[in-house]
Parts: sequence; C-alpha cells; structure tokens
Amino acid sequence: MMDDTQGKLPFEKANDEEGMFDAQLTLPLPSMPWAEPVREIMKRDGRREPFDRTKIAQAILKAAPEGALMESGMADSIASAVSIFLSKQINGRPATADQVSDAVERVLIHMSQAEVALAYARYRDRRARIRRLRKGDMRVLLSELEEARHERGAALARDLALHVQTSQDRLVEWDRSRIVAALQLETGMEAALASIIAAEVERQIQSAGITVLTASLIRELVGAKLIEHGLAEENELRRRLGVPLYDASRIIRGCTPETLYATPHDTDTILARAVKKEYALAEVFSAPVTQAHLLGQIHLNDLECVDRLHEGELVYLDSPERRGSGEEASVQHAGDLVPADLISRLMRLYDCTQDYFRGQLAWHGFNFMAAPFVLKADDRQMRAFCRNFILECAHRAASREPMRISLHWSVPTSLTDSFKGGMDPEPYKALESAARRLFVAMLEVYRAGDAREGDFSAPLVDVHLEQGLFQAFEGNAGLLQAARAALERPGIRFIMKEDMEPLTMPKAGGTMEFRDIVWHRVALNLPRAAVSAGNEEALWNELERICQIAVRAHVEKRQFIESMLYPEGCSPLAVFARSLQGRKSLAVEKALFMVDVDGLYECAEIFLGSGQALFVKRVQFMQEVLEYLRTTLKRLSEIESISCPLSANINPEISKRFASVDAGLYPSLVDAVIKMKEDTQTLAYTSGVALPFCSALNPMEIARVEGDLQQKLGGRAFTRIPMPLQNASETTLGDLLKKVFLQTNCRALLLDRIAAT
Repeated sequence: MMDDTQGKLPFEKANDEEGMFDAQLTLPLPSMPWAEPVREIMKRDGRREPFDRTKIAQAILKAAPEGALMESGMADSIASAVSIFLSKQINGRPATADQVSDAVERVLIHMSQAEVALAYARYRDRRARIRRLRKGDMRVLLSELEEARHERGAALARDLALHVQTSQDRLVEWDRSRIVAALQLETGMEAALASIIAAEVERQIQSAGITVLTASLIRELVGAKLIEHGLAEENELRRRLGVPLYDASRIIRGCTPETLYATPHDTDTILARAVKKEYALAEVFSAPVTQAHLLGQIHLNDLECVDRLHEGELVYLDSPERRGSGEEASVQHAGDLVPADLISRLMRLYDCTQDYFRGQLAWHGFNFMAAPFVLKADDRQMRAFCRNFILECAHRAASREPMRISLHWSVPTSLTDSFKGGMDPEPYKALESAARRLFVAMLEVYRAGDAREGDFSAPLVDVHLEQGLFQAFEGNAGLLQAARAALERPGIRFIMKEDMEPLTMPKAGGTMEFRDIVWHRVALNLPRAAVSAGNEEALWNELERICQIAVRAHVEKRQFIESMLYPEGCSPLAVFARSLQGRKSLAVEKALFMVDVDGLYECAEIFLGSGQALFVKRVQFMQEVLEYLRTTLKRLSEIESISCPLSANINPEISKRFASVDAGLYPSLVDAVIKMKEDTQTLAYTSGVALPFCSALNPMEIARVEGDLQQKLGGRAFTRIPMPLQNASETTLGDLLKKVFLQTNCRALLLDRIAAT
C-alpha cells in the first residue's frame, strides 16, 4: 500500500503528479492542522481492519456502469483522493464503512464522475439490502419497495396488459403473489423475503416494458434475483427436471390430480411427456410457430408426443386368395379360424402399433374383417365373441387411447376388391350374412353394458349408414338396433358420407394394412384472427398468415418424423418403419397433415353480431371463410409438396384453451361471443364448424346447415344433435337418420346426450 503520510513539508512530489495539489482535488476541506492518514477502518460488527485503498478502487470498478470511462488507473487515483479526503475528516481516528462510502460518492462527484457516483450509490444500496436480508430485517425494506413500486410502476401496471403464458398453455393475468407462493413452496422461504424478491422481479419486468411473459422467463428472472441477493442455495432448490423440482417431487409422490392412484409407470410417462413438450417447442418447431402456439393463434397437437404419428385406421383380413376359391375351400378354412384367435391377434397388433401413435387407432370394417372367424358361430357364440372383444378394448382404454371400430352393413367400397376377389357368389353371401349378424350382435352387447350395466369405456363405434340400411326389412332392423344403442350408450357415432379409395391387401393372407394415416394436426383460432384483423379486408390477410404458420408447422413435423422413419436406423420409429417397409400406406406422399378450424361461428359473430335476424348472413360468411381457407391451404400445400386438408376441430379441450387465452387478452369477448358451458362452467368456443345449440333450429335444420359447411372440408366433421332421451325412441331416431342421410350433406352425426332435456 502506498504511504499517504504528508507530515514532511514542503512536499517532494511535483505539482502535476497525484497529491494534494492535483487540480481535480480542490475539495472544500476545512482549514486545520495537517491530519494523520487513515490507518484503520471500523467494520459494522465492531472489528477493526487495516485500511486498504485498493479495496476502494475495486469497489469503484465493480460499481461502474457498462460503457463508463473508468479504468484501473483512474480508480486508483480516486481511491487516493478518498484516502486524503478521509484523513482531513476523521483526523487519525478509525474510519467507519459508511464514512468511506460517503467519501467515495463525494469525491466522484467533485471529479466530474456523476454517472459513476450514481452507479456506486446503487451498488452501495444493493449491498445494504443484502445485509439487511441476511439479518432478517425486512419490514422497512418491504415498505420501501412497495413505495417505489407505486411511484414508478403503478401507472405502467395499469396501462400495460401484462399476461403470463403458463406451462398448461394458458394466458393468465400477471399476479405477483404467484411468485411468492412458488418461492415458499419450492424453497421454504419466509413470506416477507419472498415478497421482496417478487416485488423486485415485478419492477424489472415493468421497466423492460414486457407485456407477455412465459413461465420459464419468470423463473429465470427470479433465479437471477436470488443469486443477486446471495441466496444461491434457495435457487438450487428451484432447479428444473423438465418440470420444476418441486412439481417433479409432487408427481412422483402422487400429490397431483393426474397422478392420484397412479402407478410408477404412469409417473414415468407424465414426467417424460413434460420433457418432450419442451423439446418440441424448442427444437422441432421454429420460433414463429412456437410463438403462435403459445399466444393461442394456433394449437399444435400432441406436443408431449412429438415423436409419434397422430392417428390412423387399420385393416386386417385373412386374404381370400389364401382361402382359395369355392365354397368347400372357404368353409374348410373357416373351420380352422377360432374367434378367440382373432381377438388375440388384433390385440397384439394393436398393442404393437399404438405405441407409435398419439391418437386413436380404428379397425376399419370390423364386422367384415371378423366374418371369416364367426362364420359358423351361433347367436350365443357370436355375442360371447363380441363381449370378449369389448372387454379387451375397455381394459386397454385404462392406459391407452380408446380403440375405435367401424361397422358396415355392406362390404366397404375400400375393401370390395380385397374381400370379394377370387370368391364365388355363394361363399361371399355366407360371409356377408355373418358380417351382418355380427353388426347386430356387437350393438346388442354394447347396449347391454358391462356387468354393472354401466357404459363401456371402449371401443368407440362408428356406424356407417348406407342405402341398404333403409331399403330392406333386415337392414331396417340393423338401423333400429344402432338407434337403440345410441340412445342408451355414449360412444356411438353415425357416419353418413365418406370418400374411401380402394385398398388392395397384399396377397399373403392374415396381414395388416393402414389407410388414412394422419401424421399431425394443427388447429386455427378463427375468433382470434377476427379480433386481430379488426375488419373484413384485413381478415383475409390474417387468415393467410396463420395458414402459412400452420403449413410451416406441418413441414417441420414432417421433417422431424421423416428423420426417424429410416428403416435401417436405430431411432424409436425405425422398428415401425421396418415392419411396414414397402407398404404405400406409410409413404410420405400418402401422409395427411390436417388443419382444423375452430370457433368459425364466433368468427362470424365478431363481424356480423349475434342477432337471430343475421343468422343467414353469418352462415354465408362462414362459407366464405371456409372457401378462402381451403383454397389458401391448397396453394400453400402444393408449394411445399405436402397434403394439408382443411378439417374441423372436434377436441373440446382445444376450444376451451382458445377461449381461455382470448378471454385473458380480450376480456370484452367474454360477454360478446365466448360461450359458457353450463355443465362445467368453463369458457369455450363452438368447436369446428358447428353451430351453437339454439332452440330456433330443429335437428334437421342443424344437419342441413352444418352439412353445407362440411362440404368445404377435406376431413371428417361431426354434427352434434341434441336428443331428448325421455321422449325419443329408436323409430324417431331412425327416421331422423334416414332424413339426414338422404336430404342433407351432413358427413357424420353424434347425439348430444348431455344437453338433452
């Protein structure tokens, strides 16, 4: 350390060197005899330490703001000036820490270093706060922070619509108390200390002018504040393992609703999906796509299962070529086919295949697929087969997506060549008769319910309506059986019209094939597009923009899945690719990437109002929107060489998410167009292209209007019909189904049993 003793006069140093006669050090010192230099400093805890001028220089450099002209030489000069100033003030007594800090500020100001002086004052204040936190003295500090918050941030908080995007893909209003609660839960921190951290984070956010935050960004800001306050141990307790450490602990211990009575395997799945979801948003999809999803402009399906396909239909047939031709060969082979064999084969195939799909898998033409196995079964054996199959499906639905089957009265057009090929008329009629008996038996068993007469959780049943069900007495009996089951049990849907390309099965018998594999789905939030646009002319530009984002999302998902479908590779999808190697169904050019519309009716209401007098204009506007979306997607898809049919969202959770996010951003929408579901008291848009339930429209009118809208779609859409169960009969429903089938363009119909009164 340099010796600051200046008792030997006259001074030996030149006037242009550092010392009392430096021009910058003309300080207003009192006139007194020359004082002794500072030799000791009194710490706050009463200890004495030798005075070290280099520590002052280091503190000045540390406090200097970025970009300030402050180098080590200048800091040493200022520290020397502080030493001389103190020697005049305290006259040989030990200097206190506050006296040193006051001297630093005064010297900096007198040396024209006002910016550094202000930064040093903030540095000094921050150090003081850390000391007070460690001592537990928080009440005064908390009140100071509250006062600063009201003075500097209250007006800003009123003007800015500050929202937070949660990990559940919801946009909620900013609430500082959530940070306090999270800190208390995750670290065990006292409420007062947590309130201080939260208040400082809020002040930082307000200063930055941010309006939309993510949960991860808030965690980073809170972590930085904890480190700044010397609370590194507490910050360690907030580590993330895909989810926050506290949440991971609750999931593993079964303390969350989704893990109540869960197995360790279930908690494995929940934690793994949380990691995959973050990976998908960070790596698979680009920043514009991710941002559009988080803001609720679009919805990316299956983020937690980003490495899977979405859904598809399976076909399994014992090929006619393998059975041979002629009645004798067919019957002889049928005797070797046991119904239980089919159930075991289908379940093994389903278990192996479901791992590669996130959504439902369906057995296409199930009753015709099973006909060779039940050809000689009597009615009792037929019902036993149906019951065993349903129980197997229900058992798997406890841990997987529910299986779906389709029932046809006549052989599906997609299977005509495969099913009839090589067969004489007589044995084919025998198999068709068995398939129709199975059609009726499956619906009878499904209608009877489980052992407690409750509903089966699976399979979901799609009954395909066709002319044969309405033209013959036998067909009418099948229709009435389907109507009875639909009135008494959920899970039955009626498919009116469906385009099905012929499917040629390989000549090797007993094999499986896919049809209509959907790789991915993206939903469009049409009410948000309407609100963002503000006028009809701008709406078309906004629809163009979100269509571009949706197609881009599909291209990115396709690239990711393609990279994992290499049969010779070792990725999780390589085994699946090898099992279907050479099949056209898994070819990229056959892949479907659906773009689902949601809230179409609310989109029309935003522009045209909700009065019944404007209903016709709203429907016309809805058709114009669908036509524009259809042509836009077709054009964009051709550019990217990808198939992106326009479809309708049928997932009510997506409609709820869109409505919840929009209600947070645009509260006026809650009273204007967002619907409140009476049974759950949750906000939601009207799903897909559907109309809201309205007493002014009867079921036929609903089916007619929605059917015309569905004509614009390339994918399946469902019309929900409210049915008063206590007054309805199978005959009434059968007549309605016949009228809807013959007189409307409705593609599929589902009874809304919950809304029935």
